[in-house]
Amino acid sequence: MYEFFCRHWGGWVPHEFRRGFVIENISMVIIADRRAGYINVIKEPLPVYIVNLQLSPIWQNQGIGTKLLKRLLALYSSDCIELTTFEDSPAKRLYERMGFVVVEKNGMTVKMGKKPQQSDTD
Repeated sequence: MYEFFCRHWGGWVPHEFRRGFVIENISMVIIADRRAGYINVIKEPLPVYIVNLQLSPIWQNQGIGTKLLKRLLALYSSDCIELTTFEDSPAKRLYERMGFVVVEKNGMTVKMGKKPQQSDTD
C-alpha cells in the first residue's frame, strides 16, 4: 500500500495509519506459522467496514486474499459491508469480483459497498 499512499496522497502519514489501527479490530493472517498479513474490520456501528486487508507481497496473487474476503463475506452475510480502496489498486478488481460496487468516488479513492445476501425467503 505504501506505493499507493505515495502516488495519491504524497507519502505515508503515520498518524493517520495509527489512528485507524485499533487493536480490537485487527486479526493477523498466519500462514505456515508466519505472519502473512492482517485484516482490520470495524463491526459496529453498521455497516461493517473493512479498513484494511493486507498481505505481504510473497503471499499475494495466490488466491489467499480471495479466500479471506469470502470468509468475511460469509461471516457478515446479513450485513452491508463497505471498504475504501484506490481506483488503480489490483484489489479493486477482487472486490468487484466479490460483488462490491463503487458507491462514492473521491479522486483516485473509491468507497465500495456490498449489500446483504438475500435469502430465498425474502
